[in-house]
Amino acid sequence: MVNFFTKYFKGNFNPLLTGLICGFYPLTFYFSNNFSAINSWEHLGFFLLFYIGIPVVIFTVASLVFKYSETLLKYKPHILFVLIIMTVATLMSQAMYLTIKKKMLLGLLIISVLAAWKLYAHFKKLLIIILMMSILPTINCVIKIVEHERKMEWASLPDDIENAKFKSTPNIYMIQPDGYVGQDMMESTLYHFNNPFYDWLKNNGFKVYENFRSNYPASLTSNSSMFSMKQHRFGKVLFPSIDMPNARDIIAGNNAAIKTLKNNGYKNFFIVQDEYFQQNRPKPGYDYYNLNPDEIPYFSNDNNVKKVVFEDLRAAMDTIHIKGPRFYFVEKLLPHHIHFAASKEEERDIYIEKIKVVNGWLENTVNYISEKDPNAIIIILADHGGWVGLGSYPEMFSTKDPKQIHSIYSTLAAIKWNGYLTEGMDAKLKSNVNIFRLLFTVLSENPEYLKYLEDDSSYNLQNGTFSKSVRAVIDDSGKVISN
Repeated sequence: MVNFFTKYFKGNFNPLLTGLICGFYPLTFYFSNNFSAINSWEHLGFFLLFYIGIPVVIFTVASLVFKYSETLLKYKPHILFVLIIMTVATLMSQAMYLTIKKKMLLGLLIISVLAAWKLYAHFKKLLIIILMMSILPTINCVIKIVEHERKMEWASLPDDIENAKFKSTPNIYMIQPDGYVGQDMMESTLYHFNNPFYDWLKNNGFKVYENFRSNYPASLTSNSSMFSMKQHRFGKVLFPSIDMPNARDIIAGNNAAIKTLKNNGYKNFFIVQDEYFQQNRPKPGYDYYNLNPDEIPYFSNDNNVKKVVFEDLRAAMDTIHIKGPRFYFVEKLLPHHIHFAASKEEERDIYIEKIKVVNGWLENTVNYISEKDPNAIIIILADHGGWVGLGSYPEMFSTKDPKQIHSIYSTLAAIKWNGYLTEGMDAKLKSNVNIFRLLFTVLSENPEYLKYLEDDSSYNLQNGTFSKSVRAVIDDSGKVISN
């Protein structure tokens, strides 16, 4: 390898190798920062063509121009100096911002042209710098590949609940309003809102679970644990993160909950508002998706595709060609968590306004389901809290304030059992991780499955010197762990 590069740097300009080097750094940078959302073979093929193909074409064309233009050939090193900088910068703009920053690139073009008059002879040294810059993202990519390929031992279940035999098979609707907190938190000093929706739920046959919480602070980690019916503690990997390995494959693909439902003849429907859970094109595990992977752009910003969830739910409910009992997972991106774009007070006010909007949506959705499917079980379960009271995103990982911690994890949990619940069977239901285990216990009428309820602790990440570590922030009894 050393001899190869020594020969190259002493020899003539090689357009293929130059293009490869110029595209390699943006490619590894983009993959290292977005791996879990783009780890499909389709993504790999597309980004190889984009990040490697484009610069190879650029420098191949440049070599042909030099071959047939004596005038430009005189300025070959000057042009290559500028072309290398601008090619890498343009690809990095797309990798970092998912757009071409024209003003920034124009300024860089002027600077590189001026620098070329003095430094043009060193254009090949730019490639050495680019290769050196590629070392860290390449190492990061290798780590992420290893983490994603490791066997998920945490997902192994302690019993045979996947083979549970249901004695009742009602249609099941799990509605997930993103970031909707429970009543105790909504009426606390942080949120300070007397929300009428909890009473509406009780008046319409729902059992509202008090002091309920998620086990993780964000959607991917929370839902992957919930559908697996297991605590994963961020996947037990070397560098744990909110964007944990294989979370999307679990949520939108196959998981323990869906397997159990399939074993009892259920057809499963996945209805969401955007592409977030399907960005990496997971292998289908449901029978019906309202969002086709082909609709998702390869350069996705989590916000490219927007679906009208209520209309898509109605359309799914009207599909008569899919036979058997049904499970619907329905996600609505409201009220969502705060976004730290304003003061704490302003963020709280925005959140409350979104609560009012989603309340109307939930009422309409529940009323429609109850009218069309009166014997169904309806579960309304948020994935995590609203984060109100936090001043910044990093504070979510560092706060020791009990109120702020409860704001991160408090979740709305309400179930319309429609007579299927055996009294007292749900006495120990406290967190998202055990929701499906309880549901399957109720439908199979087998309380033996409750012997393996997961610990109800809530977990977060703690910033370290070079990486984050996993720590419990709320214990099994619901007490905040201050140390």
